[in-house]
Amino acid sequence: MDTDCLTSMAYETITLAYGVLDVLRSEIGASASGCSSEEEFLEGVKKQLQDILSAPQDYLDFWNYLETVDIRQFKAGIQGLLAHVEKTLSTPCQDRGAAEFI
Repeated sequence: MDTDCLTSMAYETITLAYGVLDVLRSEIGASASGCSSEEEFLEGVKKQLQDILSAPQDYLDFWNYLETVDIRQFKAGIQGLLAHVEKTLSTPCQDRGAAEFI
C-alpha cells in the first residue's frame, strides 16, 4: 500500500516517528509498501516498536546513534509513538480521518 492511502491518523504515525529519530520515519514509511491494508501496516509498526523497546541500545547502535541520542528520551519517544499506534488501532477506521493525499 502507498502511504498516500493511509488515513490522517495513521499517517501521523510516520510524522511522529520523525520526532523520535529520522531513520525511524524512513523505516516506518517504507514498511507500508509491503502491506495490503492500513491495519496490517499499523500492526507491523506496533511489532517493530515493541522490538525496538526490547533492545533500544541495539537499534541505536545499528544506526550509529548510540553516542548521540539520549536512551531515556529515545525510549520515551518510542513509548509515545507506540501509544499513538495503539490508539489508532482502537479507533474505527471511519473515525481516523480521510486520507490526506488522495
